[in-house]
Amino acid sequence: MDIYVIIFMLLVFIGSIFSYVYYLKDKATQLRSIQQGICPSCKEHSIEMVDQRGAGCGPKLVTFECSSCGYENSFSMNAGSCGI
Repeated sequence: MDIYVIIFMLLVFIGSIFSYVYYLKDKATQLRSIQQGICPSCKEHSIEMVDQRGAGCGPKLVTFECSSCGYENSFSMNAGSCGI
C-alpha cells in the first residue's frame, strides 16, 4: 500500500473517534439538562418524558419531548441491577 493511503485511512479513523467522543459528550450534556427539567434546545422548563421502553434488568430507552420548541431525543438509560 502507498504511504499516503495509509495516512489518509489513519486520519479518517482518528477523525471518526474524535467525532464520536464529541457526540457522546454532547448527548451527556443534553441528558444532564433534561434531568434538571430544562429543555436543552430552548432552555425552558417544558421537557417531559413521552415514551419509555424496556423492562427487567437491562437498559431502557427513554424518549423526551419539549412542548415549547418540539425538541425530541431518546436516551438509553441503565435501569439498575437485578441483584441475585
